Amino acid sequence: MTDSQFKNGVAFVAGGSGGIGAAIVEEFARAGADVVFTYHRNEEAARQIKDSTAALGAHIEYRQLALQDEKATAECIKKIAENSGGIHSVIYSAGPGIPINFAGKISVEDWRKTFEHDTHACFNLVHAALPVLIEQRGGSLCAITTTQASRHLPLSVLSSAPKAAIESLLAVVAKENGRFGVRANSIRSGWLAGGKLDDGMEGQMQDKALKDIAAQVPMKSLGRPADVAHAVVFLASSKAAYISGVNLTVDGGWCL
Repeated sequence: MTDSQFKNGVAFVAGGSGGIGAAIVEEFARAGADVVFTYHRNEEAARQIKDSTAALGAHIEYRQLALQDEKATAECIKKIAENSGGIHSVIYSAGPGIPINFAGKISVEDWRKTFEHDTHACFNLVHAALPVLIEQRGGSLCAITTTQASRHLPLSVLSSAPKAAIESLLAVVAKENGRFGVRANSIRSGWLAGGKLDDGMEGQMQDKALKDIAAQVPMKSLGRPADVAHAVVFLASSKAAYISGVNLTVDGGWCL
């Protein structure tokens, strides 16, 4: 896909050093878009992603950023918009590792910390990006959420609850700012190959658990980060110019 929408400014991918984030960076580059992405701690992973996408011809940069720092996030977005001639797409593909536990056994501190590093972090990004997108009279916001926001599972509330709040945020942003040409969508990611279920589950136990999950998917396989990335770039492109306020599910039918 080569899209004229991507000629002005850059795509900004928050969390671009993670598995899904890296696939999104690569897919934007394949679509001809220059990309600035962020990492939190793993600079080596960020450097490898930049190097691996260099042959695709797009200009790729990375920045260290803690999204829970609202001032740093706002400053980062402002500088990138000024230096790059605008930001056409803003992608939230970040989030903390989460404790897996029953709702009644989750500590208040873990609950608060998860929302701070996920929902509040996404809000900081959206809050910083909106003035840029409104001033330039258009742009796309997209957040990666989870199918567990619609198919609830035991032990999963710290995955589903913060992402459900993010989906609500994006839907309201879409309704309030469509008149400025700003679109906002969420993508509910299903189970992906290479994912990690639990720090205490290793080797054959994890392999069996993933096979059991794949057996529940109508397509009988786990997804790939690239499957989510394809959807992100489609929603950011002019081919999706009249799509806003949706939760697009990419899960092989697991939620059916």
